[in-house]
Amino acid sequence: MAAGFLVLLALIEITFRRFPSSLVSSGTGPKANVAIWFGSDGAGLFYMGLGAVYAALYLWVSAQVRPSENAWRVGAMWGVVSGAVWMVVTAITDWIPDISVLRPLSLLVVLGSPVIAGVLAARAGESVRDRTLAGFWCGVVSAVLIAGSIVGLDNAFATTLEHSRWMHDPTCPQAAGSALAGCEIGDDLGFVDVELTLIPLVWAGLGAIGGAVSLAFADRAVSPRTRERADVSSGGVGASRKTAVRAPIIFGFMLLTLFVVEMILKLV
Repeated sequence: MAAGFLVLLALIEITFRRFPSSLVSSGTGPKANVAIWFGSDGAGLFYMGLGAVYAALYLWVSAQVRPSENAWRVGAMWGVVSGAVWMVVTAITDWIPDISVLRPLSLLVVLGSPVIAGVLAARAGESVRDRTLAGFWCGVVSAVLIAGSIVGLDNAFATTLEHSRWMHDPTCPQAAGSALAGCEIGDDLGFVDVELTLIPLVWAGLGAIGGAVSLAFADRAVSPRTRERADVSSGGVGASRKTAVRAPIIFGFMLLTLFVVEMILKLV
């Protein structure tokens, strides 16, 4: 996780140096207030600091989990799968724009990964909270990988994208060349902020849904007494994992609070 954020922050710094106009673009509105308040240099420092805050939150919540926990292992594995699929498909479609039809297919894989993680946690006999946690950890890992791939691939294929997908994007209708790239990358940086906030939380819900669907189609031949024993057992295990549950809740609350402040003050 630490290595992932080091790479992401390094890529953002490289982006600001290559495309200074990305500092004054906004992914969520016409212009962000940060560049207006602090100028380009101050905006760069502010956004790097904001990235460090996200990194600290992600590293903190990751430090609260025990690697031996099944929910973490299943979720992290499918998070890597979804992040890798997003990165590979995006790289291919950026390089060869004519096969952009692959993008919706990769999105299905990304959205399906937390559901599969929840299904696998349910089949392993995990409790409802563990199915939700499997989706959550899938979201944590995939959010970091997707963020890094967005910024990295924008830098790698900027010249190609200026003459393909970006050329027809109404977000930056009057820009051209490096100005177009800066505007589009600034827009993508706003999306990175959004997905780092929302993906872990939404993916937790998808993991819970996947687990619920799996249980609905599970073998109904299990006796009620056996089910009662499983419920008691999972309840006892859940009580011993209060920290593992409490940390994601605190993490989600802090992310949402930060995001609301960003939206109100138009910081991104």
